[in-house]
Amino acid sequence: MLKKSVLISSVVVLSHATTMGQLFNGLQSHYQMQSDRLSISQAKNAQAMVKAQFWPKVNAFASYTHYSYPTVMKPISPTDTSKLLAQHKPLPISRNIARVGVNLSMPIYVKSLFTLAHKAEAMQASARAKRRVDLLKNEAAIVGANANWRYLEGLKSSLIQKKRTLNKTLSITRAQVALGRKPKVAEFKVKEGLNKIKIAINNIKIQEQNLKALIKSLTGITIKRPVRMRKVGSYHVASLAPVAPLRAKSRADYLNMKAQREKLYYPSVALKANYTRSYGSDYIGERSVHSNYSSVGVMLNMPLLDMPQRKSVQKAKLAYMKSQIDIKKTSSELRAKANAMREQMKYIRQSIGYAKENVRNEKQLLGIARASYEAGRMPIEEYLRYIDAYYGAKADTYKVQASYWQTLAQLAFVYGNNFRRIVK
Repeated sequence: MLKKSVLISSVVVLSHATTMGQLFNGLQSHYQMQSDRLSISQAKNAQAMVKAQFWPKVNAFASYTHYSYPTVMKPISPTDTSKLLAQHKPLPISRNIARVGVNLSMPIYVKSLFTLAHKAEAMQASARAKRRVDLLKNEAAIVGANANWRYLEGLKSSLIQKKRTLNKTLSITRAQVALGRKPKVAEFKVKEGLNKIKIAINNIKIQEQNLKALIKSLTGITIKRPVRMRKVGSYHVASLAPVAPLRAKSRADYLNMKAQREKLYYPSVALKANYTRSYGSDYIGERSVHSNYSSVGVMLNMPLLDMPQRKSVQKAKLAYMKSQIDIKKTSSELRAKANAMREQMKYIRQSIGYAKENVRNEKQLLGIARASYEAGRMPIEEYLRYIDAYYGAKADTYKVQASYWQTLAQLAFVYGNNFRRIVK
């Protein structure tokens, strides 16, 4: 019951998130992050599996075998055979032999195992780098989605204001139509404009629901309105973050290629040990007999011809070459994209200033046009164009501001910047 209450209270707190920090925190529970954490655990387990191969392997065994001809349980010299016969003791020779024992094997020197251990470390580094890149990508998506939502909120607010303006215009137009100062068609044109605004507002609401769903899918947090954002820092040029996991993977591919070559050209040394206790019946007197036999030695294994392993070397080499090409391709694309966005930022900043100036100018023009229309010196079509121009300028301002946030988020992602130091 306590666990349930804690879970419910945490959901309530998160569902009322009002800061970007809370949204960023919510990303930690995203399925992608869970998958990346499992990938890191898999890489750690792979490294542990390689290191485990350095440990000895110990196996117990048991067998029962019937032979068509009397067989020795263990090697025995002629001298020992003579002694046993002289003492009337049973010989360790039987047709039915049961054996139990233990065998041990342990690598002493296998060069490829050391290389594979380093490969596992590289794969672990790649998994960690991928987790960081996925987190940055999702943070950029959150900033972009929230910026789009703020743009739509501003656009919707502008359309609502425009709707109020047209409602007032409709009231004035109806009065003028009733007095015969305006034709009936003027009233229809205002209504047409109002219907277009209603359709636009509904389309915005649909887009807002999509953005709301996107943020919830990434963070698990439900918010009713876009979160306030303020810029507390800027991006800084650094190494290309999405290339980091590719570099680590390429190193792992190189080490894998090296390990496959070592399996093909380097000898291996292993320790082998065995202890066997055999049971049977003496084939002469059918007396019970048992014997102990053990061995220990060092084995050198030198590969001379192994065609499947040669193909494994070629396969590993191709994988390494492909990973190198992927690094060059991704680096080239990201570098070109980042340079383009850095240039775009200059123009976007200028456009924000121009857009705000246009809003001020269009507001003044709309005031003049309203006075002219109410005085009967301007037709309804021209007055509606002034209304459209004013609210269109406000929409352009919201749009270019959203573009600024999206470009900033993408640059921060490409350069691997900390979003918490840029957006709050």
